[in-house]
Parts: sequence; structure tokens; C-alpha cells
Amino acid sequence: MRERSAHRHELLTSRLLTAGNGAVSAVAALGFATVVVQPDALALPLPFQGAILSLYGAAIVVALVALACSRRAIRMLNGAVAIGYLLLVASTWPVVALTRSESSGQLSWVLTVNAIAVLAAVIAWGQVAGWIVLGVLAVFVPLLRFALADTTANAITNDLQALGAAMLLCALAGAALGRARRADAAAAAVREADVRDAESSARRDVEARAQALVHDEVLATLAFAARASTEMLPVLAAQAHRARAALAALATPQTGTVAVSAFRSELQDLARAHGAEFVEEGAEEQSVEVPADVAAAMTGAAEQALINARVHAPDSESSLTLRHDGHGLRVAVSDDGPGFDKRDVTPGRLGIAVSILARLRSVGGLAEVHTEPGRGVVVDTSWQPGVPAAAIQPPSVGLLPDRDMRLAGGLFAAGHLLLAACSFVWLRNPLPGLLAGLALAAAFVVVSWRADRARAGVVVCAAALAVAAVCTMFAGVAVPDTAGMPTFAGMWPLVGASFVLGMLCLRSRPRTALVLLVTVVALAVMAVVPGPYIEMRAAVMRAVVVVVATTALAVSIRTLDRHVERDRALTRAASTERAWLAEGTALAREKTASWDATIGPLLDRIGEGTALTDAEVAQCLVHEGALRDGYRAGRLDVPVVAAAAARARSRGVDVVLIDDVADRDIDDDVLERLRAWLVGELDRADGSFIARILPDGRSALATASSDTASTRFGG
Repeated sequence: MRERSAHRHELLTSRLLTAGNGAVSAVAALGFATVVVQPDALALPLPFQGAILSLYGAAIVVALVALACSRRAIRMLNGAVAIGYLLLVASTWPVVALTRSESSGQLSWVLTVNAIAVLAAVIAWGQVAGWIVLGVLAVFVPLLRFALADTTANAITNDLQALGAAMLLCALAGAALGRARRADAAAAAVREADVRDAESSARRDVEARAQALVHDEVLATLAFAARASTEMLPVLAAQAHRARAALAALATPQTGTVAVSAFRSELQDLARAHGAEFVEEGAEEQSVEVPADVAAAMTGAAEQALINARVHAPDSESSLTLRHDGHGLRVAVSDDGPGFDKRDVTPGRLGIAVSILARLRSVGGLAEVHTEPGRGVVVDTSWQPGVPAAAIQPPSVGLLPDRDMRLAGGLFAAGHLLLAACSFVWLRNPLPGLLAGLALAAAFVVVSWRADRARAGVVVCAAALAVAAVCTMFAGVAVPDTAGMPTFAGMWPLVGASFVLGMLCLRSRPRTALVLLVTVVALAVMAVVPGPYIEMRAAVMRAVVVVVATTALAVSIRTLDRHVERDRALTRAASTERAWLAEGTALAREKTASWDATIGPLLDRIGEGTALTDAEVAQCLVHEGALRDGYRAGRLDVPVVAAAAARARSRGVDVVLIDDVADRDIDDDVLERLRAWLVGELDRADGSFIARILPDGRSALATASSDTASTRFGG
């Protein structure tokens, strides 16, 4: 199962190509039985003919069973088909010699449909193997024809066209498998990167949730408990229970979604509880569901904003506004109080930074605070959903690289120029054949110069040249001087035009190619009116098979591209979510266990609703300060300093440690001396004590101030 997941796209592509090879085999066998006419076909023994039919049947069976096979099994089965085809072709002359069959007949047409062996080799061993098999057959089949004295114009034309079809399919199949393998490798790399990012994101998110929880619930509980009057004890008990429940909830991942209606009701209750007006703007998007963690973050930020308004602007009027912003949401809390200058906010103030800004960032949202002295405060939070996986479209790139397209176009052009040169032998007036070859060569150059989607000018030019080449059949190309009727060799401009249309499919113009196929076939049929149509059927069949097969593969590859992008997005989302949940849950449980062991018993004691002892009050102060240090003391939050701060808080000292200049580099040795100095200052502190690492550019590195003294370190 793991192997199938790691090579998912290659497996799908291998199945697709194997199915295509089975279809080509079925068409070849059917065409041999119903369309292709070989009155002088080589007389082969019945067992050998049975072997040929068995090979085609095997290719069809392989196409069917591949739908349920593994990648390795598909390779092995296609390898057997390729080897079987090569053995059949290689054994033809020995069989003829041993059975004394007539050696002057035509080589069986099905033995020259080398696209089957080439495509099977690409699936089994890769594109290089496909080119090798194609090269072997390109040499061996002509040698076999010479050995059997089968060097007619029809034979030469057939072999060149079969070689072109195999080359086209080899290029397409190699490109498809290459894209699939790159997609699998990229998906694995992206998945690993996403997992790392998800784990990092989970740690940030849990830290943000933990900091917000500590600020909103735990710190307030411990601070008030240390200074509580008898009247406050019941309120403190209820707050302690809420803090305890919040700690327990931290270890439970916030998954799932919340309906907009439920989210609205929660905001309405929140506004009502704080005496604020609730306003809703914009039409509700019925399809919108808010992720549970986003709903919790926006609600928590709104609650903190309302608390701040009540504490800092008690006489102001507040409002809570829910806006439907497209498919996203905005929640704004505003008051008409005195406002403040954000530059005057001291580093020790954590309400906005932790409970609002960081809270929204942790869930991919945005929070902004707009205020000026005398103009009130607006806390604006927003969230927009990500782009759904189904909407992701693959990049618009060619099915083949530019280099491969030009190489294919050059080979096709050379082959058809060779056929045009044969017109000097086949026709008394070689000019029409020469014009057909030049038109097709020019069409191949035009259509293969680039690999991306063909523009209208390229399509028009290539189509005009292909139609012009087919029209030369009216001037006698279809009826060579050596024959009294149209021959297969004389219809090479039609098949050549079909290869041009196949190249248009490679350039993402399959519909145009199919429409033009009808046009060129109709012109070719008109060129041989009033018939006979015996050889015409074979030429038309080959042209139709080339264009339809190329169209089907091109469309399938594009469909596979979309599937790859969609599957990659879904897989990334799933792996990211799993990694996020695993890392976030582990970290949250670790924090919860640590807090359960340290402040849990104290919260339970406060929850009893009775007065605390002096020792318990001291514990409240120590734990409150330690929690604050955890997310504002930065490089000062180390065990030796924490122990000194705890001793000072036990004496009743109000300790504040601040490191909010993470961009200031401090040498490790200097930092150790700074911490040792701070320990000494803490042990001498009395009343209140603030220590802070200063921004870069100050004359001192840090300052420490208490009610009894103020000192500087490093300057």
C-alpha cells in the first residue's frame, strides 16, 4: 500500500498507456481482418500465424488486467509483450527458411505495427528502451523486407509511416511517464516539506493558544487570588474552574467546522454579556462554514477587545460587528473611548499582542488595531478560506519539451521529404509529390517549433499546409505511373497530414485536429473518385488511428495533469492536517501535563472558594510571574534566572523580565555574564523589579530597576 501511494501517478499513467496499447492492438488486429488488403501476403505456417494473433490477444488481455495490477506487474507484463513482438519479428525469416514458405510475398502487415512493441517497452523499461526498440525495428524490418524481396512502394511507405506512428507514441508515452514520476517525486518532497511546516505551524499555533489562555484565564486568576478580598472568593472560584477547563481543552485539537449561524449566535451572546451593540453587515453566505479553531480565535479576540474596552474606557459605548466578506468573515469591536497612542504601549502589555494579534495569526487570520488619542479603538479581525483543491489547475505547459518537439518535427519532415524524393521514381511528373513533401515538411517545422499550446497563427498555417499536401493527390500522387489505380503508397500525403494533426494534439489542440481530420479525409476520398477504394480504406484507417490515438493520449495526459494537481493538493492537505494534529496534540498535552503539575493544584485550591494561606498567596505570585516570563522574558527565561525570580517573588517582589529585541545579537559568553548579573540583582531586589534587554544601538546591553536601585549592564 505504501509503494502504491508513493508511485500513485506513475501507476495511473502506466495503466492508461497499457490500455492505449491494448486499444492499438485491437485496432491493428481488426484492421488486418477487415481493412488491410494483402493479396500476395507471405504464406506463414498456421502455428506462426497463431503466435501472431496470440501476441495481439496478449496485449489486449494485459490492458484489461493492468487495471488491477501493481506497477511492477504492469512493467513485467508489458516487457513480455515487447520481447514477444521482437522475437516474432526476428524469427520470421528463419521460419520462412525452415518451412520453405514463398519468400517473394509481402511481409505480414501486423508484423510492421511496431508501435505496440515500442509502447510496451516504454511502459516496461522507460523511454530510452522505447527508442532502442524502435531503432532495432527500424533496422531489422527493412532488412527483413530485402531478404524477402518485399521492397515495393507500398512497403516503403508503410514502414516509414509505422516508424512515424511509433515515434509519436514513444514520445507521448515517455513524456507522460516522465511527468508522472516527477509528480510523484515532487509530491513526496512537498509532502515532507509540508509536514515540517505543519509541525512548525502546530507548535506556533499551540503556543499562541497557550499564551492566550494563560493571559485570558490563568494570569488573571492567579493575580486576583493573591490579592483577593472575601467578597471576591466566589467569583475567583468560578474563574478558577474556567481556567481549569481551558487548560484541559488545550490538549483537545480544535477540528471540524462551525456553521455561520452558530458563530453569529456566539458573538451575539458575547456582545450582550459585555453590554455592546451587535451589528451584522452583508448577506450571509449559506455555504460558508467556519473552521472551529478560527471561530474560537475570532471569538476569543473579540472577547478580549470587549474586556479591554470595559477596563480602559468604562464610560464608552461599544459595538461588535460581524461582516460577511465574500466567502470570508470579519469581526470588528469598536468603542468611542479616549483611545491611545500605540507608541506609548509598554512592552509588558500583553493583551493586544497575545490575545488578539497572535491569536488570529495562529489560524491564518489577520488582526489590526486602529486607534489614536481621542478617537476610540477599533479591533478588526478577518479570515478568508483557502483555495479549494478542486479549483487548482495545472500549469499550462507543453506535453513535450521544446527540444523533443523540434527533434520529432525534424524526423517527421525528413521522412516525408524522403517519400517526396521517391516520387521521382514512382511518378512521371514528380512535381505534385515534391510539393506534398515540402508542404508537409514545412508544416512539421511550424507545428513543432514550440511545445506550449499552439496559437491561432500556428494552427492556421499548419492546417493550410496539411490540406495543401492532401490536395496534391488530385494531381496524380495517389495513382503512380506503375499502377492503374490508387495505391497505399500513393496516399502518403493523407497519412502525413494525419501526423501533422497528431503534432497539433501534442500542442493542446485536439479538437482542432479532429475537425481537420474530417476535412483531409474527405479531400483524400474525393481525390480518388471514382475509386476503387480498396487501398483507400487502409490509408484512411491509419490516418484516423494516428489522430484519434494521439488525441486520446493528449487529452488523457491533460486529464491526468489535473488529477495530479488535485490529488497533490488533497494529499498535502491530508498529510499536513495529520502532522499538525500529531505535533499540536503532543505539544498541547505536554504543556497541559506540565501546568497540571505546577499550577493545577493551585487552581483547584482557588476553586474551593475559601481564603488562601500566605504560602499559597506567595505561590500564586511565583507562578503568575513564571508564566509571564515564559513568553516575554525571551533569553532571560533560563533555570538559573527563573529560580532567582521565584525567590524574589516569594519575598513579595513584583518581577518583570523583558526581552523583546530578538534581532539584537548577543555573544553566548556575554549572555551568561548578563544572566549571572541579573541573578545578583534579583537577590537584592525589593518592592518592584523590572529587567530588560535594550534595543541595538543603546550604550548599555540591559537595565535592572527596583525600588531600591537602578543598574546597567554592558555600558
